Amino acid sequence: MVNGGDLTIGMYFLQKCRRVAVKGCWHILPAAFFYLIIDMKEYQPAWQPLMRAIALLFLLVVPYTNIYYFIPSLLLKARYKAYIVSSCILFTWLFLLTIWTRSWFVPLMKSEITFISYTVKDVLVFYILMVFLLAASTAVSLLGQWLENHYYRAAYLKTELENLKKQLSPHFLFNTLNNLDVLIYTDQHQASEVVHRLSGLLRYQLYLTSNKMIPLQQEITMVQDFLFLEKLRHDKLDITFEVEGSMENIEVPPLLLLPFVENAVKHNDYERQPTIRLQLFMEARRLIFRCVNAVGAAQGSYKGGSGLKNICRRLEILYPSNHAISISESSTQFSVEITLHI
Repeated sequence: MVNGGDLTIGMYFLQKCRRVAVKGCWHILPAAFFYLIIDMKEYQPAWQPLMRAIALLFLLVVPYTNIYYFIPSLLLKARYKAYIVSSCILFTWLFLLTIWTRSWFVPLMKSEITFISYTVKDVLVFYILMVFLLAASTAVSLLGQWLENHYYRAAYLKTELENLKKQLSPHFLFNTLNNLDVLIYTDQHQASEVVHRLSGLLRYQLYLTSNKMIPLQQEITMVQDFLFLEKLRHDKLDITFEVEGSMENIEVPPLLLLPFVENAVKHNDYERQPTIRLQLFMEARRLIFRCVNAVGAAQGSYKGGSGLKNICRRLEILYPSNHAISISESSTQFSVEITLHI
């Protein structure tokens, strides 16, 4: 029998081996490509594989030095002048190395082939090749870092969004169950209505919140169910919910409106006259939702609480440049308005 710990360790090593294999391909495939295209016909057949390997190592000096030293130590730290100077020094050192070692390989060449002096054209071709290798390795390295950062950012935002979504879950379940217990003996018809509304609300949170987008009408129904259940707890709570226009073809992220309504219910003037005014309408391809609630004297300047900060953070993730939020507060009223470009 394999226990959970062994399975977890096994999965870890499998994932580790897969990452190593992927990274290995990034190194092996380009090296194999260069090895196959390098032409060493001027050397004796027996020495051609060795000369290809030496030439390959020579060509890899620039990209690997660039990837593992120049880019992280110079380019990414905005030391551009040092990056250019260091690259030129490396190119020149490699060129001088070819001149210094050329005599070593003369005995390995075919008898009819001899070295000739380098011309200006040869020097230009050499430096152009080095610049190409530098630019290609820089592009590949920066692209890989961008993809990796994009992946981790997406994973981070997804995790943060899930955490924020959990923080926005209603906290009135036990109170609703207590009210339901009383209604079973006093008003069975209303008790049945409570069960129906509560089951719809829980079904929404259990099954629909995992979706990226849902029909806006389902979100509206969920808000109405929530307000119906909250009305059982607060008989004096005066609620109006105005929906203007057709919302049939509009989709929004789940739990978009409920946190504002939950915030309005939680922070209200229950000592005098608790009120909630909700408006939802479309205007020039913009979805506008307005939530206004009374504020008691004991509330003070609460700024919507930490829940409202979570809502704002969630909107920044979901609509980074396509939303606007306006918050106003007085001694008797708190108002929040969000505008989404649909």
